Amino acid sequence: MKSSNMVTIDINMDLGEGMNVEGQVMPFISSCNVACGGHYGNYDSIKETLLLAQKYNVKTGAHPSFDDLENFGRSQLDWDEARFRESVSKQIQQFQDVALELGITMNHIKMHGALYHATAHLTDYVNWTVQLVKDKYPEVKLYVPPGSLLEQELKNHGLSYDREAFADRRYDNDGKLVSRNDANAVIEDVSKLVNQLSIMVHENKVICIDEHEIYLNAQTYCVHGDNLSIVHNFNEVMTALNLNQIKIG
Repeated sequence: MKSSNMVTIDINMDLGEGMNVEGQVMPFISSCNVACGGHYGNYDSIKETLLLAQKYNVKTGAHPSFDDLENFGRSQLDWDEARFRESVSKQIQQFQDVALELGITMNHIKMHGALYHATAHLTDYVNWTVQLVKDKYPEVKLYVPPGSLLEQELKNHGLSYDREAFADRRYDNDGKLVSRNDANAVIEDVSKLVNQLSIMVHENKVICIDEHEIYLNAQTYCVHGDNLSIVHNFNEVMTALNLNQIKIG
């Protein structure tokens, strides 16, 4: 999958999640989403991650989640708007407190796990998210799934966002991520990841799990920090991307 022109893309990674991979990948990526207490994270882990990001000039964002350490934020909880606002605001504030201490500006907000899906597609959560951003973070962009209800509502309210695609996850026919309960949901092979990402970048599409192709246009591409078979071989990813006319920056 080659193009005649080198394309520079943003690769974001979920970090500060206890995988101890930050030092390994931070020299290569361009933005990161820092766990801030919902599914993982505390002052020390946030600071350690932000210091490394600062060292390598990596953009940083808050990565709030359902309050669910036990399930790593991957199960949806039954929240009302008050609980949503209180928890998400508290987590983002925890990130911002450390960032301020280090002189770092928050580049973005990206929800984690089940909260990412709820705030992208469920009407109540979408509306709560838009209202929270309008009230507290009107200058901060969100990373959102392309074509999601959240993207449409942020656009309607004149709020900033980047459409996000997942380099290491399989998609189904309606453009949503295949459930992690499916054995094929996560791409753990470097060549398959690079192939999917190259098609996303150069052709604005993704080949779904049943080989159906759908349009997909994104400004940022995620590789999960807990996808260790990819993370531990990230130098191979970089080399292969370069051969496919893609660089990270």
